[in-house]
Amino acid sequence: MKSASTVVAPAAWQRLLRGRHIAEQLQLRLDEWAPSLFGFTLLKVDALSAALSLDRSRLLHSVLMGQSGFDGMELQGNATAMPFAPGSLDACLLAHVLDYSKHPHAILRETEVVLRDDGWLIIAGFNPYSSAGLARLLPAVRHRLPPWRRMLAPGRLEDWLKLLGFEVLERNYLSLTGLLEFPLLGQWRHRYCPRFCPSLAAVYIILARKRRYPLTPIRQLKPASGALQPGMARQRE
Repeated sequence: MKSASTVVAPAAWQRLLRGRHIAEQLQLRLDEWAPSLFGFTLLKVDALSAALSLDRSRLLHSVLMGQSGFDGMELQGNATAMPFAPGSLDACLLAHVLDYSKHPHAILRETEVVLRDDGWLIIAGFNPYSSAGLARLLPAVRHRLPPWRRMLAPGRLEDWLKLLGFEVLERNYLSLTGLLEFPLLGQWRHRYCPRFCPSLAAVYIILARKRRYPLTPIRQLKPASGALQPGMARQRE
């Protein structure tokens, strides 16, 4: 039996507050980033990720994994213990997966394990310090959002990613309404919002890449001829 505190991720974007609008805006960002992604296997976790497309990328094959059943699911598994060999995936898409998990950091650690070196990770989530967080106070719509305590602020998420060895390549921020998507306001938001007021945006999407830099041993320099060695003293002639 599921606990009363268990929160299940929605099976479709329509079940989220302004879900269709959010999905459309996220898809635009994915279409911009997709051409730079390449490899063999892309993992999409849960139904919201599965509904987004990376067809414009050079990723050859995608796997749809669900933590609970949804239409089109190919594999069922837990995001904190993924059924994949270490380093076997080239990219992973987590659309609001962390928002509905009690163990978001464990999911990130597991994702780091199954991704190959230089693999890509794309994460979308709700910002608790925004209109999305305030909407949780409204009884009429709060059931269409994850619990406030489960939402991760983008700054905190980026800190976690850096500790796990990821480099954040791109970030973008979206609103729950389309007011900032008009041509002039949209250009202003894309240029200045990510730099000056990302913490106020309701939804964020981050593109990160797993980095592993090889350690290069430092060659010990030989002392120059005639140089003094420890314990030696030059005597006067």
